[in-house]
Amino acid sequence: MLITEDLAELIRNAVLAAQEDGEFAMEDISFIPVLEKPANKQHGDYACNIALVLKKATGLKDSREIAARIVKRLPVGGPLIDHVEIAGPGFINLYLKPDWLHDTLVRVEAEDEAYGRSNLLQGERIILEFVSANPTGPISVVNGRAAVLGDVLGNLLQSQGAHVEREFYINDALNSLQLELFAQTVAVRYGQQLGHAVSMPSSEEGEAPVVEPGFPVTNPTKATLYFPMKGYRGEYVRDIARSVVDEVGDRYEGGDEAERNAFFRQATLHRMVAAQKAALEAFGIQFDTWFYESSLYQAGEVDRTIAHLRERGYAYEKDGALWLKSSDLGDEKDRVLIRSNEKATYVAADAAYHDNKLRRGATRLIDIWGADHHGYVARLKAGIQALGYDPRLLEIILTQMVSLVRDGEAVVGGKRKGNVIELKEDLIDDIGRDAARFYFLLNSYETPATVDVELAKKQSSDNPVYYVQYAHARLFSILRKASEQGLPMLPSLDTERSLLDHPAELDVLRKLTDYPAEVAQAAKDYAPHRLTRYGIEMAGLLNVFYENCRVLPGKEENLPPELTAARLALVNAARIVMRNLLSLLGINAPEKM
Repeated sequence: MLITEDLAELIRNAVLAAQEDGEFAMEDISFIPVLEKPANKQHGDYACNIALVLKKATGLKDSREIAARIVKRLPVGGPLIDHVEIAGPGFINLYLKPDWLHDTLVRVEAEDEAYGRSNLLQGERIILEFVSANPTGPISVVNGRAAVLGDVLGNLLQSQGAHVEREFYINDALNSLQLELFAQTVAVRYGQQLGHAVSMPSSEEGEAPVVEPGFPVTNPTKATLYFPMKGYRGEYVRDIARSVVDEVGDRYEGGDEAERNAFFRQATLHRMVAAQKAALEAFGIQFDTWFYESSLYQAGEVDRTIAHLRERGYAYEKDGALWLKSSDLGDEKDRVLIRSNEKATYVAADAAYHDNKLRRGATRLIDIWGADHHGYVARLKAGIQALGYDPRLLEIILTQMVSLVRDGEAVVGGKRKGNVIELKEDLIDDIGRDAARFYFLLNSYETPATVDVELAKKQSSDNPVYYVQYAHARLFSILRKASEQGLPMLPSLDTERSLLDHPAELDVLRKLTDYPAEVAQAAKDYAPHRLTRYGIEMAGLLNVFYENCRVLPGKEENLPPELTAARLALVNAARIVMRNLLSLLGINAPEKM
């Protein structure tokens, strides 16, 4: 059980005892005390505002009097609470006994890799869909932020007992205009590899088209090909075209147009998805399911969803199209389900897809989208509500943009001459996977993020990922040196833990004790950035500890062996917590740096 849960139970029991004694006249006893860490540690280890919360319920006007009646019934002087102060308008500040902090070492050592984990979400089955980039381009830096957010959020939810399935949704519907345009673009670049010149549309009205030669040289007997007006640019398109030539030669240079179009559609889809998988795997991200939108149509699920919406009275015909009554369910207006050309819209497909996820047994759905998709939230929730589900089963996280800065200048284009800044080529290959993941998680997903490329490569305390990884490596180094010096690594239970009474030691102990609650809160709030902040703060506290509390005896300084043993136990507990933290973040915990 978390320490905050222990304290909350003691406070709740004190309130109920005051009620039984006739000091509170309360009808509703469903309250749950909330504990918080004071910003200033002089105000206690934890603070509770329950006296202010219960002001109306108790009928008393003075919150400080309410707090006094609660405090009178707390087990002050017992095994946990040393003393209590009432502050301000009625805050209850609790000061805990050092023995409780010292026992944290025993718990950390005993639980080891399980320290920070719980069963709070046991029984939940969550399908977490994230990235889901269109199969028309590489994984971008913006996709990368959503990718690591989803991956670490999955780790957090799993750490609290939930069953999590990571899913990537591939938008490959047969009526996808984007996929058709991409296939056409690759087909033109394929022809260029075979010697056709390519006429590129001008960027400014009135300018003449630019003709690019074929490769290796333009064959004058071959017709000039015309690049689609809104075709996809970038070296990755040429890469796909070259791979097609390597595989099939000039087989699709001419021939039946329908057959050629079908081939390029599948060839580009297959290669682009493979490239996206490779980029995400380089980022340390694996998906349990790659779900193809086309499978919904092939299995008739889109048609069944539309039929179900008709049956429930949420679909109607107008102007030759079929509409969803989404305005009745919180959306700003009704949405088209089937166009007048009889093709289903993404609104219908998305409703079918989320129906599919819920029918697979999910108890909660989490989608991570870019902030530019905020207008789609209400219509999707309306769609699943129209199908008979509680819209609260679906939670949508909207991530803000991310930008790169190199040498003080914003990076506006990728290395491969496209308008996409690629995750792997432009970031991971430059600063490494660990740094990229850490920087993406430094701030809340609700705020824009900036990655300073040069800073991310520095091996100094100015670089937060280096700072945190070095903290783990230094802890490991101390334990290694202790072993080399023949100093015994005693179980913390067998050490004189009460000797750890220096303020720097107690601060580290408090931080270690906070870890399980920090992980639980990060999972509850979908806030992985709490972990990066925790790591930075812990690294800072460890530096203060090193400056003030020598762990290993030096040539000119003899430390009592009992104190060395206790401090080694503290170092080992900190190592365990830092390793567990970095593991949740999907970042390496180096033993040497």
